[in-house]
Amino acid sequence: MSSLIALALVAAFLVWMFGFGKGRPVVPPEDDLVTPVDEDELAAAEREVRNDGTARPIGEAMAGEEGGDDDDWGPGSGRSSLPGIL
Repeated sequence: MSSLIALALVAAFLVWMFGFGKGRPVVPPEDDLVTPVDEDELAAAEREVRNDGTARPIGEAMAGEEGGDDDDWGPGSGRSSLPGIL
């Protein structure tokens, strides 16, 4: 009788550990690779950016209004205050 109780406890523990019956977690939108891209919406957004008179090239936009931003130290900045590193 005690072996049946032990077997039931082990089975219940395994069910609890493996989470049978639990749903899969919801996939965050940035990881959603299944939803198709709305080509019309994408084309409209590209036209909007292309026709924007205030839009600047990325290099010019990142340079700042004073001709340089000393706070830009992230990846791809090309500048480092550490010796021996770009």
